[in-house]
This record gives sequence, C-alpha cells and structure tokens, in this order.
Amino acid sequence: MGVRVTLRNIAKIAGVHFTTVGLALRNDPRIKPGTVAKVQAVARKLGYTRDAMLSALTTYRHTRLSHFSGVIAEITTYNPVDLKANATERRMLEAIGGSAKSQGFGFESFQINAAGMTGTQMTRILRARGIQGIVLSPRLPDPGPIPDLDWEYFSPVAVGYSITNLRVHRVCVHHAYNIRLCLHTLRARGYRRIGLVMSRIVFERNFGIGPGSFYAEQCLLPEADRVEPLIVPDITKPVLGKWLREQRIDCVILTDHPLEMQAWIHELGYDVPNEMGICLACRYGLTDGIAGIDEQMDLLGAAAVEVLVPMLQRNERGLPASPHYTLIEGRWVERPTVRPLPAG
Repeated sequence: MGVRVTLRNIAKIAGVHFTTVGLALRNDPRIKPGTVAKVQAVARKLGYTRDAMLSALTTYRHTRLSHFSGVIAEITTYNPVDLKANATERRMLEAIGGSAKSQGFGFESFQINAAGMTGTQMTRILRARGIQGIVLSPRLPDPGPIPDLDWEYFSPVAVGYSITNLRVHRVCVHHAYNIRLCLHTLRARGYRRIGLVMSRIVFERNFGIGPGSFYAEQCLLPEADRVEPLIVPDITKPVLGKWLREQRIDCVILTDHPLEMQAWIHELGYDVPNEMGICLACRYGLTDGIAGIDEQMDLLGAAAVEVLVPMLQRNERGLPASPHYTLIEGRWVERPTVRPLPAG
C-alpha cells in the first residue's frame, strides 16, 4: 500500500500554508486563481486523492455547529399574492425554506418579471446581497423562457421543466413513474380502457414525459385494447364526451381543470366509480376527494436545496455543460372516485 499524500505534503512543494491547500482544492474564491492552479497542479503530480471518510467527518462536525451560511434566493415568475390560491406552490416553498434554514441559510423570494425588472438588474440586486445560490421556481402560468442573469456569479437549480431557455440542473416530478403507477393501480381495480386527458400547456410543462410513458404502456397491450390519449389545446365538455364514447373509456386520468372535468363526467351521465373511474396524475388544491398521485412537493422542495448546497460548497458557479436531473416519485392516494381493490 503506497504512502498517502497529505495536504502538508502538497503545501511544502507548493510553498503555501496547508490550510491554503485545502481551500484551493475546493476552488474557494478567497484564494487567488494562480495559487489555485499551482496547488492543484502539485496535487495531481503527487497523485493526491481525497480521503472520503475524513471529509465526511469534517462535514459532520461542521453541520453540528450553529452558523449562518448566507441566503438562498428563490426566483419566481408570479406575484407573491398569487400564492394565496396556489397550495401546491406554497407547500414546495415552505419545504425549500425549511430545508435551507436547517443547513444554516436564509431564504428570500425575488420576482424576475416584476414591473421594470430585468436580468441585469436582478443580477445586481443578488450580488449586492452576496447571494450565490438560486432556486428557480416553476414558471407560471405557462412554460417558457425567463430573463437571463449573469449566471457565472450564481449556482442555479430549477424546479421542473417549465423554464425552457436554460440548460441547468433540475429537480423534477418523476412523471413517467407516476403515470405508470396510475395505470398499474387502476388495472388492479379492474379498469381496462384507461385514458389520459391533457392540455397542450401541461404537455409542455412535463416535457411530454407523461404522455410518453402512457404511449409506451399502450405498446404492451393487444392492439384492440389500446387507447388514444386526448391531448388538445383546449378541452371542452363536447370534446371530452366524444372522446370518452369513441375510445370506450372506463377510467380517465386527468391532469388539469380536474373539478370542472369531474363535473362534466357526472353531467354526461357516467356512474363514478363503477362505470367511469376518475384519477388525477397530480392532486392539488381542492382535489382531495379525487384519487390519484400526490407529487410530494415537500420532498421536491427539499431536494432542490439538497442539490444546491453542495454546489455552493464546491464553488460550482454558472450553467453546467451537462445538466443532471433529480426525480421525485409520487405516491398513490386512495379516494372513492375509483373502485377499491377486489377482495383477496
């Protein structure tokens, strides 16, 4: 077994203090770039490797201390008063704030599309506050771009796919898993002609992943049993009724306007849940009476902070060359809009 290279070994050759070596290997901004390059070159030459167990012990000791690490910013595209009507977003923000606080950070929201606000102005505000970590909330009400900040100063993590103009690390709902969970759960309750209803806006918000998973499941069925999903710009009661009849649907997975569509299904004369089951791919707001998927927005918010904090610790700034995605699975919630499991 070879002799382990230590920080003191590197410091001796590089001509710096060993604490400077530790900071330089972490790309700490307090160390001059020339010193960082010199130290890292010596470390590579000596074959230095990080001691994972020692690093874990150091991290444990630091997290035991009560300290203030700075502020994490949440960038939104909606007026804060809109949160009063958005229980899902509130749940996620509370989780982000709680997770940030538990790791020694403050948490503040900034509206990127406020009157008179620009990306340049937002950059100045955040830099003046010393803020480097940013959580980009889902774009509301529709998917699309947001103004560019000077990203080289920040560590950004986006929630969801709805911000369309950035290559950035993301924390997302696991739409593919959730659709498959719906289908398998509903089949276990005896439904066979299970359909998916989705507006084009929701299709874009989930990057087409939900319908993709639905179509993949259809390929496993005999051709006579396959169902064509209803994906249109605007869903109306006549359009929904025609599709239910033509596709001979016995259970429907809804993605938006669920209370309105639930009322339409009753008005069309279907017996719920026996003749027609109703299931939600995303339960939110006033939909507690409908079965379906809880997307677990609290876990989504906490995961955004769990991705962001190590980026700050590694001094990882700017938009990544190869973004990675963290996916959060939903959980099934039982409600009387679908049949119960058969006995036995």
